Amino acid sequence: MRKIFLTVFFIFLLSPSVFAATKQTKENRAYFPPVIMYHDIKSKAMNEFDVLAKDFAAQLDWLKNNGYQTLSIEEFISYVKQGKDFPEKSVLITFDDGYSGVYHYAFPELKKRGMKATVCIITDVIGVFTTVYVHVTEKQLKNMAKSGLISIASHTMSHSDFYLIDERARKKELEDSKKILEKITGKKVQAFVYPYGNYNKEIIEAVKSAGYALSFAVGDNGYCDEPARYSIPRISMGLELCKDDQKLFKQYIKEYKDMPADAFIDRWKPLSEDMWRWQGQEK
Repeated sequence: MRKIFLTVFFIFLLSPSVFAATKQTKENRAYFPPVIMYHDIKSKAMNEFDVLAKDFAAQLDWLKNNGYQTLSIEEFISYVKQGKDFPEKSVLITFDDGYSGVYHYAFPELKKRGMKATVCIITDVIGVFTTVYVHVTEKQLKNMAKSGLISIASHTMSHSDFYLIDERARKKELEDSKKILEKITGKKVQAFVYPYGNYNKEIIEAVKSAGYALSFAVGDNGYCDEPARYSIPRISMGLELCKDDQKLFKQYIKEYKDMPADAFIDRWKPLSEDMWRWQGQEK
């Protein structure tokens, strides 16, 4: 699983088309908040997907000092459903998989600053400890959900690649993970994250049928003639973006709405022009 994740990370990070500037002007499009994808937060990194606790704290400080407000997933969904423009300098922070470092390192830093984030949980590994990876426990998950700062999203039950399993298995992964998380937290789970970022039109339809309001990918595969809220790309975080005083982190946050054209301009521009409905209906 880690090897595949690492491959996806570098394809997304180093692709020349990603983060390319466009000829569109700011006045021609709505602001859409950067969506950041973290995995684990650690005191000592074990792979390229980890972010050191000190770097995470520095990134939060930079966001706060530069006027960014963090959104809960509920707030994010509310703007999407209403078709309203997002607040300027808003941002959505997400964590994939549900590693314990999110609870021990990220959560305290978020609380210290009153900032919000969304944790995307693989339900089969809640409370699982191995020699390499430790996941949040049910108690820790409850504590985060009760804080009012942490929202919970589904990242399936087993992190199975949706390209490789059949319709029935996908349905179970989508529906059962949602039920499990709602039972643990006592809150409605409205967002879903694709394992490995893999989706297509059939998978999007399954996500919609399972009752999710929106879903997140990694890179951009196009939105398959479906509402864009079911294929939202994210900035993939890791050690590379933390180098040189968070140079790439800052750049990607600032340029998110400008890159790449097919993913961001064509996708979100109609929101401000009122030409498009989240339900996929023309005006």
